[in-house]
Amino acid sequence: MCPEVAVTARTRRVRFLSLAVFLVVAGLAVGGSLGTRQVVSDQERKLLHQRTDEAALYLSSVFGSVQGEMSSIAATAALSKADPKAFAADNFLLTKVPQGFTSIALVRLGPPTELVATAGTPITDLGSVRTTAVNQAYAARAKALTGALVATPLFDGTGGKDRRLGFAYYAPQLPGYAVYAEARVQPSVQSPATAGQPFSELIAAVYAVPRVQADQLIAATGSSGHLPLRGHIASAKSQVGQGPSWLLVAKARRPLVGSVASFTPWAILMAGLLAAALATAVVEVLSRRREYATQVADDRTRELQQSLEDLAAAHEQLVRQERLAAIGELASSIGHELRNPLGVISNALYLLRGDVAKRPDAAADRHLATAEREVSAATVIVADLLEFARQRDPVITDVDITGLVDEVLTVLPPPAGIEVDRQLPSGPLSALADRDMLRQVLLNLLGNAYQAMPEGGRVSVEVSDERNVVRISVADTGAGMTQDVKDSLFQPFFTTKARGIGLGLAVCKRIIDAHSGRIEVDSTPGQGAEFIVTLPALRLPQQQATDEESAAEVQA
Repeated sequence: MCPEVAVTARTRRVRFLSLAVFLVVAGLAVGGSLGTRQVVSDQERKLLHQRTDEAALYLSSVFGSVQGEMSSIAATAALSKADPKAFAADNFLLTKVPQGFTSIALVRLGPPTELVATAGTPITDLGSVRTTAVNQAYAARAKALTGALVATPLFDGTGGKDRRLGFAYYAPQLPGYAVYAEARVQPSVQSPATAGQPFSELIAAVYAVPRVQADQLIAATGSSGHLPLRGHIASAKSQVGQGPSWLLVAKARRPLVGSVASFTPWAILMAGLLAAALATAVVEVLSRRREYATQVADDRTRELQQSLEDLAAAHEQLVRQERLAAIGELASSIGHELRNPLGVISNALYLLRGDVAKRPDAAADRHLATAEREVSAATVIVADLLEFARQRDPVITDVDITGLVDEVLTVLPPPAGIEVDRQLPSGPLSALADRDMLRQVLLNLLGNAYQAMPEGGRVSVEVSDERNVVRISVADTGAGMTQDVKDSLFQPFFTTKARGIGLGLAVCKRIIDAHSGRIEVDSTPGQGAEFIVTLPALRLPQQQATDEESAAEVQA
């Protein structure tokens, strides 16, 4: 089974790759939508200009029929030789056509320009606007083969009650005269000029001048509240006769490209965002699965590495135990073999000293002292070998550490030139330990401290109680040791001394390990060394009672 993988903040949030995929795909969707919208907008603009041009042409053709009607009126007047009565009678019915001319007049060209006859709504005064249009029509006769038509701008009718639009026409067959006709203009009413097919798709406004001017609005296909037209608009000029052009401004009623084309950019945007969301979800799921698989693989790898390390440590421990067992067996054999000869030699030296005492000789006494010293050193080595070979379990009792340290300092006093600094608690301090074994450890550490200072120095012995453990420190001011020496210090048969076989500290470590304690060394070359032993503490009954009373007081 795969190990459980904890859900962390990293697994909950969206990953950078997923966010990048979303931004890229969404960016492409937005770009495609904007591009398509631009294309549709350009097509819409082209179609609007095209429809506007068609409407302008249609408007010009409509006013072409006006020119034909004006030419017919002029021809009729020419046949009656410009008779006023005949003119009024011939054109009376034309003024009664709905949305047609309201007034038709025959004008004699000047100077001065005079009104000859009128049909329909009477015109009593030509005024400046009508006169200007008539003169412009006469002036344009050279450019027109069949006749010249000029439209007036919008102007106020009689009394300013309505707006009027006039047309002046000069025909070669009626020399000296011009025909003038005008009609009422109501921009809010559908005009025949804007009722054709080109205007069905447009909201249009027609002005009687070549610019947008509110008081010159002739016709509008939309509500006057939307004027002037704004937004996407197009304009075109429509030529009415030989006078100034009219301006047509148009706006599409609905998209000219069609609803499908108009919706296409939004469809691309929505589809792109949906694709971005799906791609992000896929990438996110794959990333989470990959991360989960990677984490599981890492966990398995760590477990395997830990297993290999544990196996290697177990193998190393097994090899070490086998080697120590072999060394212990060899040491036991050697120790037993050497113990008896050393005892015989010691007895022989004792007897010889008795013989020498009968006949004193300084040289012989010196040689005997040397032999006794060396036999004593050999005995210590044999004792270390036997102690190392003997692996017995500690007999745990309540040991007074303070009293044991005092005993060891008494048994092993400092040599000349070495000062001992005792830092012991005032009262008894107990620990769970085998007293004999712990005594051997202290003797070994104290003896090593003495030997590390052949020229004298200070040994500090400190005992303290820290967090339910007893801490014993033995420090010297000797030469110290390097890191390589510290790494090999507790290995059997490792020693830096000229004499000895290197079993003392190995025995100490084995004893402390058997007590579930720790022995550590802190040393710097040239600054001495400190050996620290920690053992489980055991409080005396009176100390436990005192602690319980203190805890009760704190709770109270």
